[in-house]
Amino acid sequence: DPLARSGAGGIAENILKRAVQLAKSAPSGRLETLQLLSKYAHTSALAADIYFEIGMDISKQGIDQGDNKDDAIKAFSIANEFIVRRNDTDIPYHIGSIIQLCKIALEHEGDGQKVIDKFNEVKDVHMPDDLHVELLVLVGRAHVSLGALEVAVTEFTRAISFPECSSTPSAHHELAIALKKNGGDPHEINLHFEKALDLGMDPTQEAVEALGERSMPLMRALNRQYYKNYNSGGAERTGGGGIMSGGGVGSQSTSVFAPQPKQNEQASSQSETLTLLEQGASSYDGHTPMGGEVEGTESSLSNLKVKKQQGSESNLQNLRR
Repeated sequence: DPLARSGAGGIAENILKRAVQLAKSAPSGRLETLQLLSKYAHTSALAADIYFEIGMDISKQGIDQGDNKDDAIKAFSIANEFIVRRNDTDIPYHIGSIIQLCKIALEHEGDGQKVIDKFNEVKDVHMPDDLHVELLVLVGRAHVSLGALEVAVTEFTRAISFPECSSTPSAHHELAIALKKNGGDPHEINLHFEKALDLGMDPTQEAVEALGERSMPLMRALNRQYYKNYNSGGAERTGGGGIMSGGGVGSQSTSVFAPQPKQNEQASSQSETLTLLEQGASSYDGHTPMGGEVEGTESSLSNLKVKKQQGSESNLQNLRR
């Protein structure tokens, strides 16, 4: 949006962005609040970002639970559609949503070709380096799943050529796996497994088998994982990234589309956000499109359901067998 890009979105835009941040960090009621915020989004970019966060919240609750996969796909698709309909040649797609759709296709549908097709649509688009690396890792994994190991090695090698980011450890790890499957040099394979571990990746069975349990990078990674789990004390995790991680969010016990309770059960957790919403609504000029004005958005959103989070268990013991 020219309005958003120029920074002239006004106080309403800044308030809504702040409200989104509050909703993401809230101990409960995140999905309900994000859905409410989507109705106030007055630029396509802001609406897209809110739907992206809705999709992420659903995904973190467990993509394989109930209708979560379909609901997440809807949210990410709506987010991308907001950007596509702007006809902005500089930013024609919502890359974050494209990446999440690729993850779902690869990890939950086993459709590597769909990932490759989506990658080909956006490969020439300028995007931040960290997103580019994450996308290259996904398309490399897709090629591995289809048996195109040489192509996969090329994509993973491209990924590690970028400045280090959160997906760089996964790039080294996946490159090591592809090289091993392709009969690569064992020393080079081990170097990439070690690099992935040294950059902060949790140990995997592939790394244990390749390096052996006495490997110093592996032992450091196991210790790091142990203390991370110990310090968390079994507390609820509020997020997780990377291909190998399994983050989560607080459980959502009721749907935002269910009848609202008469008692003020959620007032304390949402009061600050709703106060910001009221301020944003008062400053909205009524001339820019709201988030719900993309055709089919409200009906699609109304189908999104809130699920209970399933706790994730550490695989530390299995890795140390």
